[in-house]
Amino acid sequence: MLIVALGTITVVAIASRQQLDMQREQNEGLIQMARDFSISGERFAVAMLYRDRKEGLRGNSDSLDDDWAQTIPPVPIDNASIKGCIVDMQGRFNLNNLINEEGDLVEQYVVQLKSLLGELSIDQAKAEAIADWVDRDVNATVPDGAEDDYYTGLTPAYRAANQPFFSVSELLLVKGFSANVEEEKADYDLLVPHISALPFDGRPTPVNVNTATPEVISSLSPFLKPLGTSLSRWDTGAYEDYPECEDIFDLTVEDTAGSILQDEELLPYESTGGFDVEAAPDSGEEVAPPGSYSVDSRYYQLRIDMATEGLAISQFTLLERLDDGKVKVVSRSRDTF
Repeated sequence: MLIVALGTITVVAIASRQQLDMQREQNEGLIQMARDFSISGERFAVAMLYRDRKEGLRGNSDSLDDDWAQTIPPVPIDNASIKGCIVDMQGRFNLNNLINEEGDLVEQYVVQLKSLLGELSIDQAKAEAIADWVDRDVNATVPDGAEDDYYTGLTPAYRAANQPFFSVSELLLVKGFSANVEEEKADYDLLVPHISALPFDGRPTPVNVNTATPEVISSLSPFLKPLGTSLSRWDTGAYEDYPECEDIFDLTVEDTAGSILQDEELLPYESTGGFDVEAAPDSGEEVAPPGSYSVDSRYYQLRIDMATEGLAISQFTLLERLDDGKVKVVSRSRDTF
């Protein structure tokens, strides 16, 4: 009986191990297929952005009217499906604009961040903690900043980065945006569609006013504060669904009865001068600090969603389009942006 029992246990153990190995191999195969589909999606996005630059439409400005600004609906491939979208990351406030090449704070962009928070009804004092996270010193800004003395008192403890943001999700580590506090997480979710964390080279990244949200446009200067909604090329608040792709570029405006409104078409700005004229027809001057806004973009984020056999993977790829139109991959991440 003992021999039979031991034999049975051994057979069951071997069968379980084989089943586990087979499932692991199947999962690895599905993950590899997802990676291959993601790379194919990247190549498609690269081709679209390259063609957009080479066609040079509207003075090579970049806007929501371009071919890249379309959601790719689910495309069936064998037993899987793939969908995605490209988002212009220069339609947002770049958190890394807060510091210069030496790692010191740039007051102009600290003020802009506070203005953006105000537009979203988020406590403007939270800008101080964000600024402390990226600046090079270890002295907390009074009264609401935070440096190592604050973060090392948390559980688990960690230190302030004191360097540029690598990703927007890093903001969840900053005082005032904790994922564990409902109100703070709500502020984070509200802010995310309006910010980016672009590669840092010591120079500020201008906001593309053709793709900027109303709140970001309003934050550019006190003059533009009341004009963001009228100057934004977004007809709807679809951008608030970021990072989701579905319907994010649905710019059709409907009234409460569901019928389409025939509003005047919002044409893209072909130059910053055109934006200035619409904002202030009689002044003939720039309406925001020079270099803080533009009508073209260099950085884009591609989201690819792949689903197959109960497995769903999202990949976020940050792309940089160079002056000659060639596009390179800056970074990739899965299930986080």
